[in-house]
Formats: sequence, C-alpha cells, structure tokens
Amino acid sequence: MRSNIIMSAIDQKRIAKNTLLLYVRIGVVMLVGLYTSRVVLDALGEVDFGIYNAVGGIVMMFSFLSSTMSTSCQRFYSYEMGRGNFDELRRTFSLCVLVFAAIMVAVAVLAEGSGIWLLYNKMHLEDRFEAAWWVLHCSVVSFMFTIMRTPFMGMVIAKEKMKVFAYLSVIEVLGNLAVAFLIARYGGDRLIFYSLLMIVVNASVTMFYLVYCRMFYPECKFSFYWDKKRFVEIFSFAGWNMIGSLSNICKSHGINILLNIFFSPVVNAARGLAYKVFSTLQAFADNFYWAVRPQIIKSYSVGDRDAMLKLVCQSSKFSYFLMFAVALPVFVETPFLLGIWLKEVPDYTILFTRLVIINAVVESLGNPLAAAIQAYGKIRNYNLAVGGFILTILPISYLFLKLGFPPQMVFYVSIVVCTLAIFVRLLFARKCVGLSLRGYMASVVSPVVVVTIVASILPAIVASAVENEVLRFFAVTAVSLAATSLMVLFIGMTKTERRNALRTVCEKLHINAFANR
Repeated sequence: MRSNIIMSAIDQKRIAKNTLLLYVRIGVVMLVGLYTSRVVLDALGEVDFGIYNAVGGIVMMFSFLSSTMSTSCQRFYSYEMGRGNFDELRRTFSLCVLVFAAIMVAVAVLAEGSGIWLLYNKMHLEDRFEAAWWVLHCSVVSFMFTIMRTPFMGMVIAKEKMKVFAYLSVIEVLGNLAVAFLIARYGGDRLIFYSLLMIVVNASVTMFYLVYCRMFYPECKFSFYWDKKRFVEIFSFAGWNMIGSLSNICKSHGINILLNIFFSPVVNAARGLAYKVFSTLQAFADNFYWAVRPQIIKSYSVGDRDAMLKLVCQSSKFSYFLMFAVALPVFVETPFLLGIWLKEVPDYTILFTRLVIINAVVESLGNPLAAAIQAYGKIRNYNLAVGGFILTILPISYLFLKLGFPPQMVFYVSIVVCTLAIFVRLLFARKCVGLSLRGYMASVVSPVVVVTIVASILPAIVASAVENEVLRFFAVTAVSLAATSLMVLFIGMTKTERRNALRTVCEKLHINAFANR
C-alpha cells in the first residue's frame, strides 16, 4: 500500500514537472510564433497569406493519417513501458517506422492528386496560380518530413522526456522566425521562397529527432520486423482512431477550404490568424494532456483503474482551468491584442478569434476522456460515434454557406457540435472504463460552469469601465487572473486538492509550519 502511495507521489511530481516544462515551451513558442505570423503576414500580404493557408490546408487535410498513427504509436509505446516489456517496445517501434513509410507514400499521392484538382477547378487564387502550385508541392514535401519524425517524437513523449520535446519545439519556431525575416528581405516571389524554406525547417527538426532517439534510446534503432498479428492490432486501433482524426482535420482545414470556395483569400487570412490564436491556446491544454496522458495509459495497463479514473477527472478539470485562465483576458481584450500583434487587422479577424477561443475552451475538457477510452483499446464504436458526430460540422457549414449565411456561421456550428461531442465522450467513458456520469458532473462540470460564470463578471465590468486601452488591458489581465485563481481555489478544487496545492506552494516558499501539517 505504501509503495503505491510513493509511486503515486512520484507520478504526480513527474506530471507536474513535465507540465511545467511544457508550459515554458508554449510560452516561448507562443511569443515567437505570434510574432512570426505578423512578420509573415507583412511580408506576404493578405492575399498571399490567405492562399498559403488555403493551399497548405489541402495537404494538412491528410494529416489525419499521421496523427492517427502517432496516437496509436504513443498508446502502444506507453502500454509496453507500463508492462516493462522493452523487447516488445523495440519491435513495436520498428513496425511503426514501416507503417509511417507507407503513410508518406500515400499522403504524397493523395495530396498531390486532390490538390491539383482543387487548384484547377475550385479555389480562388487571385491570379497567383503558379505560386499556389509551388505552395502545394512544397507543402507535400514538408509534410512528408513531419510524418517521418512522428514515430521518434512519439517515443520522446511516451518516455516523458518533455525537456527534449520542449527544446526541439523552440528550435522549430526559431527556424520559422528566421524564415520570416529572410522572406521579408527577399526581392523575388516571397510566397514561393517561403514555401521552399519551410521544407528546410521541417527537414532540420526531423533530423534532430532521428539523431537524438538513435543516440539515447536503444529501442529506436530500426531493424526490419514484421508481425502480421501485431500490425493488425496497431493498424486496427489506428484505423478506428482515424475517424476521430479525420473529423478534427475536416473541422479545421476542411472549413478553411470551404471558406476559400465561398469567399475571398482575405477571409482565409482572417481565419488563419484566428486559428493561430486557437492553436496557441489549445497548446496550453495539450501540454497538460501530453504530460498526463502516458500516466493514464500506464495506470490502465497495470490494472489500477481507480487511479486512472481519478486522474481523468482531475486532468479534465484542471486542463479546462488552465485554458480558461489564459483565454479569458485574451477574449475580453481581443481587439487590443490583435492591434498590437498586427499592423493591419483583416476583416473578420476579431470575431473569428473570439469564436475560436470559445471553441478551444470547450474542447479542452475532452482530451482526458479520449485518453481513457484509448487506454481501454476497443475504440471502434467510440470513434464512429464521436468522429462521425464532429464530421457533421463540414456538411452543416456547407449548407449554411450555400444558403447565404456569413463566414462566421461555420464557427458557431463548430462550437455547438463540439459541446455536444463532450457528452458523447462521457457516455463512452462510462461504458468502456466505468466512469461515473454523476461523479463527473459533480466533480468536473459543476465547478467548471460556476468558475466560468463567476470569474467572468469582474473582468467584464473592468473592461467597460476603463477607457485607456493600455491601462484597460493590464487591469483586465490582472483582474482575470486573480478572479480565476480565487474561484478555482475555493470553488473549483476539493478540500484535498486545495490543501495539497497550498502545501506545495508553501513548500516552495519554505513556509515549513504549514508544509508540515
């Protein structure tokens, strides 16, 4: 019993440490990434920036293949680590490399074929067809390097070496920043030059992952291995998981293509900027999820279901709180922040950004539920239900746009469907791993709703009362963080969670009288 308590404490410290590393990472990535987007937008202009997002989105439509297999690899890596079976881990890695090689070929064929058809027949390119042609082919090559690194990156995450993952992420965004400065000084066709340089960045990061894994992880030394039964097990898991990945891709990149068909590239530019904010905010929740996901799977693999369920509920709640704490001041001060970030704010950008912030906050609740079901392993019905449900965003959005609704309608559709999808996940979590719906509603949903409503009141009042933009921004940010922290501490946390949190803070501040209680 004592060993379980000690291991639990060790696991919690590991999660906390990895989460901290990932948040340092996202802080750097966020600041550099947002500044990079501004430089790229200035260098390319709204039309070329919109074309890059729309045409690049064609290739990213096929990222469901790599993201599906990435999730599968991490799941099986973590599962074998939990069992301590490192021979099987090595074989699983070699098999995953073979699978990803096949995926690279499939993506190249599918993306090139569908991309060329869309360029010639459907997309609005504003007399920039040749540049769009280069963007398509360069995006395919860049994405092939991303696919190549996935089994290695999955091993780093499964090993919970978040420091390495953080460093390489920072290297990648610094490379993107260097590219942005280079194209700003280039005298030729900047869109083509930008596409070519992105290949260099992706290839460099991929080589870093390959070299690191080969140096430090013996199980990452590839040797040809084929096991039909194991392959079917991995690919079956990935195949059903593919529906969920495809639905998310359609929700993001499919909508981007849809907006280009019905509107101008300027709308794509606004959507691209809004989704830059979305991806940045979502990374806050994903960082916590990446830190906790291996522990959820490992807990299940050793049969400790109670610990897994407790971790699922806690991680759902705190993932939301972390996201909300950042999202609230950004939502209130979106016009001011976009004005600082961009020299000229394209039409629709403010509205799009606020809507994707709401979408990101809603989705932050769902990741831990998905991890629990993936740990269970039998995911066919889950992905058919949830993935199929989210896939409806694309046809519903198409219908509204066809009827003449404005472009923001696609974001309203996404928010409603993603909210309903949370409840679908809950039903499957109850069926697959025994999660109590009543317990989840009481321990997660209720405190989340109360904290959201109460913590939003004071920042809204401050925003309406202060006229000076700079003063208002700092006041809203301070009040938002203070209100959210207090509401989470006294409403969002249980007594045990609050006591443990205060004890941890006191230990860090060397307040021994409280820490020893």
